Amino acid sequence: MKSKSKKKSKNGLKITIAVIVIIIFASIFMISMGASKENVENISEVQNKNTDNISLSDGKLNTKRIMRDGSYQIRFSDLVSLDALEVYKDKTVTAIGYLSPIGAYDGSFTYLMNLPYQTCPYCLPSDTKITNTLAIFAKNGNSIEFTEAAVMVRGTLKLEPYTDEYGYSYNYRLVDVEIEEADTSELGEKIALYNEIAEKEILTRMMESLYAVDDNIFYDQYIANGYEYERQIVDTTVIDELITDLETFNKDEVKILIDTAKELKEIATETNKLMEEEKYDKIADYQEKTEQLFYSINDWMEAYEL
Repeated sequence: MKSKSKKKSKNGLKITIAVIVIIIFASIFMISMGASKENVENISEVQNKNTDNISLSDGKLNTKRIMRDGSYQIRFSDLVSLDALEVYKDKTVTAIGYLSPIGAYDGSFTYLMNLPYQTCPYCLPSDTKITNTLAIFAKNGNSIEFTEAAVMVRGTLKLEPYTDEYGYSYNYRLVDVEIEEADTSELGEKIALYNEIAEKEILTRMMESLYAVDDNIFYDQYIANGYEYERQIVDTTVIDELITDLETFNKDEVKILIDTAKELKEIATETNKLMEEEKYDKIADYQEKTEQLFYSINDWMEAYEL
């Protein structure tokens, strides 16, 4: 989960996502053909349906996920083939996921992902499947603001080779997107809990403190790779506040985060002391423990996959 090369520039990403799309007025067509109302559902209603994965080998639209606005709901779990997306080229698609914390500096684009707070999109190869990352682009003049919460994105599917400013290349993306917070009441109790945690920016605060500790511990490697910065004493009171906020939630649900935050505070306290004593050679001894904290956070986030 840790993206060293992108962290310093506030960028990086992970994973690749699933996309499919549908004709804007397909709902009208369905109604005219006598399709039942359950085939023309609200986004929130469709989210609760246990529909089968979509098979588009015949080039037809799956009407089970046509929205009232005529867009087509896509899910990361569908793993739709890129060839099948030709059916939906330049059509409107709706998807639910999490925004990556990295994106264009001006907010003109970012990445929608199937796991929260992923900082290395497209780390997995995008071959014949769209698995867990979708680049999304704002309308001209607009910007996309990061939020930890699960969001609903609606935009136009473009199928064309594209390379963004971070060097990621892909053949599919959403443009002219509109974003709103997802209806967690329809996503299930687990995602509702996640969004409550997101409202307090738990992950953002956790990662900021973890990256600050990481900067000190991996200082020699980063400097050798061309980064320019100085070690800084980490403010452990921020971690104390984080732990206090986490303890207001169901402890069984956030135990990994609480344990991680406590371990993070311990490492920060000990490495702060070593810096004050100028025992810099000893700080590197905490590398393995620090790496493990990234894995622990990632393990917790996997439970909230969409």
